[in-house]
Amino acid sequence: MKYLRAFFIAAAMYSRLPVPNVRWDEESKAMVLFFFPLLGVIEGGLLYGIARFLLLGRVSAPLAAFVMTAAPLLFTGGIHFDGFLDTADALGSWKGKEEKLAILKDVHAGSAAVLQGGLMLLAGFAAWLSLLESGNMPERLPQLLPIFLMSRALSALSIYLLPNARGAGTVYDFTAACARRMGRLICGFYLLFAAAALFGAGTLFTGACILAAVLLAALYSGARAALSFGGMTGDLAGFLLTNCETAGLIAAALAFRI
Repeated sequence: MKYLRAFFIAAAMYSRLPVPNVRWDEESKAMVLFFFPLLGVIEGGLLYGIARFLLLGRVSAPLAAFVMTAAPLLFTGGIHFDGFLDTADALGSWKGKEEKLAILKDVHAGSAAVLQGGLMLLAGFAAWLSLLESGNMPERLPQLLPIFLMSRALSALSIYLLPNARGAGTVYDFTAACARRMGRLICGFYLLFAAAALFGAGTLFTGACILAAVLLAALYSGARAALSFGGMTGDLAGFLLTNCETAGLIAAALAFRI
């Protein structure tokens, strides 16, 4: 039952899935990030179904690309993209660590968030548009699905590997010391499974491009978090996840064109 409660907490926190309200006890909260990457599997499955429906309906590529760009935001409620926006504002302030951490908690959006958020959405839209226009999309679509599992596994892994920048908050509650070792192992398993699915669903070249892009985006985001904030927070994990997903889609779009 504690495992089911942990999954329901993860789904309620990081998605808009209709799940039952459960008790947030300490034991269940410590396992929430064990199940967080599974939401990427669910999201990938939903995106696959939406994409197949759009392709079968011969919806125009620009309109289909808009739907595919908007769907993840609707699935997650924008929680990860909100973290990206907050991080963009904090990094764009060029202030000290404590001031940057304070900006992460500010509910107002600054110019850096608006500019970088708009560019990130345009990048995602352009990637989907290129993918939809590249041809043979029904056969190539399965190779995109592991991106959403990998991005969440890397986001959770960064929380387990890096110190908590605040020493408090929801993410801090989800990373009890006793669960860190198990969390790292579970995230490692998710990554291996995602890599196997990535290479099994399409060509070696495309799989290698997607994997390299996602890993580089995670390394970049984790390094920025460590150097600028001294560790991870929930917002910084959302920043990493958003960068990984967009980088993976762009890499796929470029690889499919080669």
